[in-house]
Amino acid sequence: MTYPNTNGKSYWNLILFCILLSVYFPHKLAAQEGPILDSLLFLVKTLADDTNKVNTLLKATKEYTKVDPDKALEFSHQAEQLSTELGFFNGKMDVLYRQSYIYKMKGRLDSAIQYINQFIHLCDSVHDSTRLAKGFYQYGNLIRQKGHKDEALEYYLKSADFAKKHDDIKALIRCYNGIGNVFQNLSEFDSAVIYYMKTLNLIEEIGYESAMDIIMINLGKVYIMLQDYEKAKKYTQQSIEYSKKFNKLNSVALAKTNLGIISFKEHDYNQALEYYNEALELYKLIKNQKEISNLYINIGGVHKEQENYTKALRYYKKALVAHKQIDYKAGVISALMNIASVHSILGEFDTAFILFDSCIILTFETGDKSRRQEIYENMYDTYWEMGNYKNAFEYQTKYYQLKDSIFNIEKTEIIADLTFKYDKEKDQAQILALENENLEKDLSLRKRTNQRNIYLFSGSGTILIILFLFIFYRNKSRKDKIITDQKIKQLEEEKKLLAARFLVEGQEEERKRIAKELHDGLGVLLSTAKMQFTTIQDKSPENKPLLEKAAKLLEQATADVRKISHNMMPGLLTRFGLFEAVEDLIDKVDETKVINAKCEISGDTKRLPENIEIMLYRIIQEMANNTLKHAEAKNISLVINIQKDNLNIEYSDDGKGFNVEEKLQLKSIGLNSIQSRVSFLSGNITMQSEQGQGVNYAIHIPIV
Repeated sequence: MTYPNTNGKSYWNLILFCILLSVYFPHKLAAQEGPILDSLLFLVKTLADDTNKVNTLLKATKEYTKVDPDKALEFSHQAEQLSTELGFFNGKMDVLYRQSYIYKMKGRLDSAIQYINQFIHLCDSVHDSTRLAKGFYQYGNLIRQKGHKDEALEYYLKSADFAKKHDDIKALIRCYNGIGNVFQNLSEFDSAVIYYMKTLNLIEEIGYESAMDIIMINLGKVYIMLQDYEKAKKYTQQSIEYSKKFNKLNSVALAKTNLGIISFKEHDYNQALEYYNEALELYKLIKNQKEISNLYINIGGVHKEQENYTKALRYYKKALVAHKQIDYKAGVISALMNIASVHSILGEFDTAFILFDSCIILTFETGDKSRRQEIYENMYDTYWEMGNYKNAFEYQTKYYQLKDSIFNIEKTEIIADLTFKYDKEKDQAQILALENENLEKDLSLRKRTNQRNIYLFSGSGTILIILFLFIFYRNKSRKDKIITDQKIKQLEEEKKLLAARFLVEGQEEERKRIAKELHDGLGVLLSTAKMQFTTIQDKSPENKPLLEKAAKLLEQATADVRKISHNMMPGLLTRFGLFEAVEDLIDKVDETKVINAKCEISGDTKRLPENIEIMLYRIIQEMANNTLKHAEAKNISLVINIQKDNLNIEYSDDGKGFNVEEKLQLKSIGLNSIQSRVSFLSGNITMQSEQGQGVNYAIHIPIV
């Protein structure tokens, strides 16, 4: 057998690895001779044709899915036939679920989706909510792999609802892991880690160690994407320890693949090939064709980086053939893109463009916009390399248009709302459980008290004591209810504040990102275009007036982009801090000569945490904007006093003023923005204004 890396060290390392496999995974390497499968095969041959045999066939199907999907499919067909003959409805449903899982392992997602849809339909027809939860979870997994992330999230949440109703912690673990995977696919890594940690807490709560490997793998993936490779290695290595403990070959292979990806990103290509080859042998052992095909692409990528384009093409083409055999279109697109990139590097541009066009057609079939965006970027780079700037510009435009359509901030807000909703439900459930526990204690105490009173008192004495206890516990119950209501209200307010904080921080991060893209992207492009016009002007004197006019327009556009970028996230704020940026803001207002603006800052002007500086700058900027737009003022005064534990801001103008209560009732965007940001910083604000009397703001912010 030929391996991608044929040096002697790698070869003998691979041989040693396979020997170790036989030690760590005796049941997996000799699956068909193992005791579990042997006993199942014996039972299948000896049992009578009844429901017990159907269940045994399904167990055999499940075990063989891990090592021989084709053999598993044979057992599932036997179980299906026998279930039909017996009219065993539960058996028919379970067969459909198993068949969906087998086709998923074989990489045939369309077939897997077809079977799981049939399974869900049957479960729904008999109102089997336990099986329906499994079906929703599996359907979410499949459509997530097809690129439909929002729909996958919806089905994971449906499955989680059923799991909570049945108190099925293991099912809930799977759902939270799936939700974490969706957030990871959406690059919402903070939300992904939150759900992975929830999953870990549940695993530790019930001692479900056999599920620990996949969570560790997923956490490793997050840190790979965050480029924190040390943490990525740590979690991935931990996953291997759990996988070995529970003989989970597929998880070991996945972990080895991820270690290969880490080595590749660290440019240790020989180590990456070793990890990829180890994973490849494992996937061949368990006949996971989809992952085998994916590894061919990874190995091809290593050879491409090493400029061994012949080997790279060979592995990419092997991946293409394998993905076509299992009808895995996402894999076909990936293989074609990589083949096209090699032809582009070799200067074979016609071949590259034919392959890129094929990829674009497939992305429309699969609805994979993010992959289509990547193809547009590759085509732009290729045309630019050829010197065909017209076509390069066309595909760059397509790239940015598609990028803008994919980015949808409302979608992120919906996900945040869903996360908040489910966290709130969890907290309410804990409160309800606590109330039930207290109620049980109270009832138990009342029972013991009543029994004691029966023995100690009689007649009227017993009646008086019971009456006293009734009044006492009724008052106590009312008091407990008031306290509980206050706690619930407090929790709800804290959750709302937390959600608002995440939203505001997200908005500021997005402003920073857009400002950077405007400055570093569009600003650079405009400057480059201006330079090109200057060059053309020297070579075409007859068009000099027209070119000079165009150059001035470009210069104005560059200045406008710089101004917009500065307004969204001032450079002084990020580089030198709040106080420098505020002084610059007031100086610019003063330079207009329309308003006399003064700024006085006292105290320790050391840098504050970035999020506090941004919020304070936005508050001051909003107050100044309100004055400039509405106040018709002649003077502005800003005084900032920094003390040890707090910061005080006093802002005033001598404009026409306004009715504060009226503006707040009308929900003025400017005033509400100032109030919400002050609340975000746990501060307080006093506003004083009357018609013709200007306005005064007094703001107090803790900075401990």
